[in-house]
Amino acid sequence: MIKIIIIGTGNLGTELCKGFERSNSCKLVGYFNRSNRKIDNLKAPLLENFNVVPACDIILLCTPDDVIATVSAALNTTAIVAHTSGSVALSAVSNHQQHGVFYLPQSFSSSRNVQFEDLIICLEASSNPVMEQLKILGSSLSRKHKHLDSMQRKRLHLAAVYANNFVNHCYLKTQELLEREQLDLAILEPLLRETLEKALAIGPLNAQTGPAKRSDFNTIETHKNMLETTDRDMYETITRSILKTYGTEL
Repeated sequence: MIKIIIIGTGNLGTELCKGFERSNSCKLVGYFNRSNRKIDNLKAPLLENFNVVPACDIILLCTPDDVIATVSAALNTTAIVAHTSGSVALSAVSNHQQHGVFYLPQSFSSSRNVQFEDLIICLEASSNPVMEQLKILGSSLSRKHKHLDSMQRKRLHLAAVYANNFVNHCYLKTQELLEREQLDLAILEPLLRETLEKALAIGPLNAQTGPAKRSDFNTIETHKNMLETTDRDMYETITRSILKTYGTEL
């Protein structure tokens, strides 16, 4: 049974603690966070200092990206040290002989239950033995694993920003426009679902619709005149990208 410690218990770290504690193939032997906050209903102990940790096989760093290298440098351990970032290179934890990456391309929230078995866990490792250990650890959550090098993972993370963060911001702009007319976002729920399902079924290139795809410049100008400056800039930038994709210029 793999013994694991988690450092950093934000949304991701907290969900991993819960997931690993439910597992029959690994054992969470401790976790650490700067706020000294205990996670409800967790049997594993809250550690007082991450510089002195119990014996374990793997330490997962679920910290913010900009402190991964610093935390890794402060750890005195012979265990595998792996970070969970999509945008940070493997080399950030290379001060340890055994090191790797355990990246889950998903958005985590305290208000949502995680279905780990649906996720593809992206792994990178300093050696084959380390990779095998990370695969075993990953299998306690999901049977889906994929090896990605640091550049592939960074590009995946960038793609995820487009698919998740940018799209969600567009949802916010959608909601703001609707609320000005006392309309609920639910009125567009069938459209939101159809957009995703069609993109997955036939590919985004073939699924594209709308005034920019049709080169309907009259409608585009009408829309732009309805928007304030910042939102108009955003609308125009996306419109230009769509026009260029399908061989037209604004």
